Amino acid sequence: MADQFLSKTKLTADDLVTSGDRPVLERFQELRALLTDRAGPEVAALFAEPLLSRGNDTAAPSVSWYADAKTEPVPLSRLSPAEQSQVTAYLSDHLRPLRSLAEEPAHADLVWGALSTYGADDVMVADGRPVIVNWGLLPGGGGANVSARMAHFDATLGRYLQAPVQPQPEVTPVAAAPAFTPQPADPPAAPAPPRRISTLAWAPLLVLLLMSGAVLFWLLQPDTRLFPRQDPVITERATLDAQRALNEELRGRAETLQAALDGAVCRADGVLILPNGQTPEGLLPPKQGEAFPQTAEAAPDALLPNTSDRILVEDPANPETPQSLLQMIEARTVLVLAGTANGLTAGSGFVVAPGLVVTNQHVIEGAAPGQLAVAGQAVGNPMPASVVKSAGPLAETGQDFALLEVPGLAAPAFTLHQGAGSLKLNNVIAAGYPGDVLEIDGDFAALQAGEAGAIPGLTVTDGIVNTEQQIGPETNVLMHSAALSSGNSGGPLVDMCGRVVGVNSFVRKGPLQNRGYALAIGDLMAFLDGTAAAPQVVDTPCQPVVRPFTAAASAPAPSESAKE
Repeated sequence: MADQFLSKTKLTADDLVTSGDRPVLERFQELRALLTDRAGPEVAALFAEPLLSRGNDTAAPSVSWYADAKTEPVPLSRLSPAEQSQVTAYLSDHLRPLRSLAEEPAHADLVWGALSTYGADDVMVADGRPVIVNWGLLPGGGGANVSARMAHFDATLGRYLQAPVQPQPEVTPVAAAPAFTPQPADPPAAPAPPRRISTLAWAPLLVLLLMSGAVLFWLLQPDTRLFPRQDPVITERATLDAQRALNEELRGRAETLQAALDGAVCRADGVLILPNGQTPEGLLPPKQGEAFPQTAEAAPDALLPNTSDRILVEDPANPETPQSLLQMIEARTVLVLAGTANGLTAGSGFVVAPGLVVTNQHVIEGAAPGQLAVAGQAVGNPMPASVVKSAGPLAETGQDFALLEVPGLAAPAFTLHQGAGSLKLNNVIAAGYPGDVLEIDGDFAALQAGEAGAIPGLTVTDGIVNTEQQIGPETNVLMHSAALSSGNSGGPLVDMCGRVVGVNSFVRKGPLQNRGYALAIGDLMAFLDGTAAAPQVVDTPCQPVVRPFTAAASAPAPSESAKE
């Protein structure tokens, strides 16, 4: 999950180093797979993940760089000399395998392109490890100049691969020995007879060697003091397999959309009917000339998702008066605020039981004592929270959950959905407080400045569940297309009936669109086992109720003069 922003670089199109008629930056996934397979995941993690913007008439092209990190990045040049020396040694050791890869004709262009950098603060340090930005670029429009790469490499990343000069030991001159007069030597003594060692004398040494070998063998085993097992639960291979499955689902989705487009029919009254006999919103069309009813059941996998303000859900407090899905989500989703050593961090969460909120473990990680709170439309002014239980980080444990207790929280709780059937292609809504929205939100800026009543608005995005995958022994995820960013972590993924079907946890950035990953409800229920949280769980399929809308229904009735 490359969700930590490192830096942003403005460039010209000529700065892009190309390989196979494509910018090297666009082959990042290929580069990462190659390095992971041939050199290991630590070498692959040296190169930051790029998000390339081609620009337009008013904005110059740029590249935003991201990495899988938890701490704020710092340029290598700003570290102390001792820290710089440690990071430089790490770079030298881990960049060395790229030399041999660059000598293979099949990979030479890609590897040398990755080793081409701008040269100014191209190495950032996060979580104590180096991350290279501005790779795949040559300054001054030199991206296409192959002959310039080697000289530029020697002046940039190449300096980390130069062998250090070994200091020569100082030679201290030896004073001349004083002169002496040789004396006659004594006659040599007769050699002593060799001493025979008994075979039994070797027995204690042999026993000692056997014991030392047994102890060393034990120490070398995994899960011992010398080499404790640190294998990650969520591996690069597992996430790569999940991404491949996602790609297959997207190709199938594209074919479905094309078939629907090719077979769609527009009636004389303006109602568009798809080959399945439904409207794009998943409604059964009325007879030609008749209006849609005031409410109607829609398909949960409608080609065009209904907006959350048109979907009606039952209000448990007032069953006779349904509320919109948007109102229902706003009343149960919260903003999670954590004061850490690096400043205030923000994430999302949702009410799972009276006074209890679920979020991600990485949202509250590092929060100082007494520096955890929740806010939002469902809460009002920030309310202090405490951690009841947490599990994470995801890569090491396969879990990323935290349960918070908020005394006095009166917001209603979500219902959870855990059914036997697949949720693939079902419409969903992601709710939360994304960071790219909060950073320009005036209310959030006022809240950070101490104005407790300044509550930022909730952001909702819609999409579909693309596929469901298992990426660890006990880790199941829903991959969906609802737009997310870092602040969405811990927020709910909701179906069109208002039930939570997943906990948004991380994002995979692609060249065209980001894909969100939500941890499955089954994993959440296993985490909540043994706590005071006892959420309502249902398994019935979703059949959303919507208020249909047509252009004819919204148009004003014609006047008498118009009829004439």
